[in-house]
Amino acid sequence: MKLNRTKAKPLSKKEEARVNKKFESFKNKEYSEDFMNDVFEKEDAINKKMSNDKLKEFASDVKLFFCMLKDFFTRKYTHVPVGTIMTIAGSLLYVFLPVDIMPDFIPGIGYLDDGAMIALCLKMLNSDLTKYKEWKETQV
Repeated sequence: MKLNRTKAKPLSKKEEARVNKKFESFKNKEYSEDFMNDVFEKEDAINKKMSNDKLKEFASDVKLFFCMLKDFFTRKYTHVPVGTIMTIAGSLLYVFLPVDIMPDFIPGIGYLDDGAMIALCLKMLNSDLTKYKEWKETQV
């Protein structure tokens, strides 16, 4: 899925400079657009995985993660540290992997590490996620 960045509201010069600085920081950490597109291409599979009984409680959080990523990369919401974006993207890719610390095919415990990853991400990014939710509620 390629993101169309041209549909976002125009930014002021100051906002544009700040956003471009963040994107330069993003590139310097060697996370590419291909990396992010990989995350977005797996969105349906990740959301489907979240319907598992062991992960259901995190389904709405994962949807929030994807909304935040999309709003960031379409430059609708740029008031978030790049580290937050990378933490979310990395957590989502980890959840997608079927073979991780505890492979998903192990009955009863296969999804524990995926749930723990999402829970850790939520705890670490609570402040940024709260600010994003507040901003999102003002958008109509």
